[in-house]
Amino acid sequence: MRMAGPPQKPLGTVQVDVDELWVYYESLFLPVPQDAPNLVYAQGIPRLLDLFDEYGIRASFFVCGRDLPAHNDAIAEMVRRGHEIANHTHSHPMGFARLSPDQQCAEIVRSHELIAAAAGRAPVGFKSPGYSFHPRQLEILAGLGYLYDSSILPTPLAPLLRQLPRWLNGKQVDPTHFGRARHGLAPLRPYQPDPGRPERPRRGGAAGPDAGLWEAPVTTVPLLRLPMHSTFVLTAGRPLFDLGSGLARLRGTPMNYLLHGADVLDRVADPALDSYRFLQESWQQKEPLYRHILSTLAARYRLLPTRDFIVQRQNSGQAVESAAL
Repeated sequence: MRMAGPPQKPLGTVQVDVDELWVYYESLFLPVPQDAPNLVYAQGIPRLLDLFDEYGIRASFFVCGRDLPAHNDAIAEMVRRGHEIANHTHSHPMGFARLSPDQQCAEIVRSHELIAAAAGRAPVGFKSPGYSFHPRQLEILAGLGYLYDSSILPTPLAPLLRQLPRWLNGKQVDPTHFGRARHGLAPLRPYQPDPGRPERPRRGGAAGPDAGLWEAPVTTVPLLRLPMHSTFVLTAGRPLFDLGSGLARLRGTPMNYLLHGADVLDRVADPALDSYRFLQESWQQKEPLYRHILSTLAARYRLLPTRDFIVQRQNSGQAVESAAL
């Protein structure tokens, strides 16, 4: 008699926003110093690649065209190690949703072309800077043959999250940052979005110019819908991650966990960036928590690049047309 093997892990994906230090200066409306180092590519990406090899993770790296072709060697190394390269716009504009249609298209297409040249294949995934989402981008992406968008943060707390920097350190964020409160209605699993209400799954079958496009929302804490990606966990601590990952496991939520390339940097010694707490801590301080995140995810999920994660769900017929978990 053939013995049954161990149960297969559910699918999950890990995404990395490769935001170089210039992104953090510009997000604070500060000029980028001429001598600002490219620490994310020089230090963060090699460290993440080694960590992913250690834990058997294959991830999706969302890169900005502005950093290419200067860092094409790093892109080639990501590809060589089995990771996906996805599109994070050309210049990471704050308020992407407020750009004109032509500006949005230019941001996507310019980065698309640079990534295709660096990676040897065209990207099929996209994420807006700061979850600044506009339904129009789905049409642009579909026209370029993209498989998925990953710009929706499924939380109703977006208005509150935009106030936190003002309350904590007097900093302003773009009014479209974190998306819209109604994005809290989005499912916590990949779905094909309704063009009129993209936070909801399409009903009545796929049709229209973006029929093949999927939305892959970044996972938030099930039920509570609190953000639980690395930026928040490195600030709030391990209990937030343990709560979110535990509830996701109990409810069978497929994980889409977001990291940032700057998470794993050594301390950045520039007072101008003091409001980013995770940039002010040494890697030795952050490493135990970061390893806890990665080891927990790797133990509970079979972690694929988002491209493959979506294809697997397509092939297995697991598309869910229901509302959020």
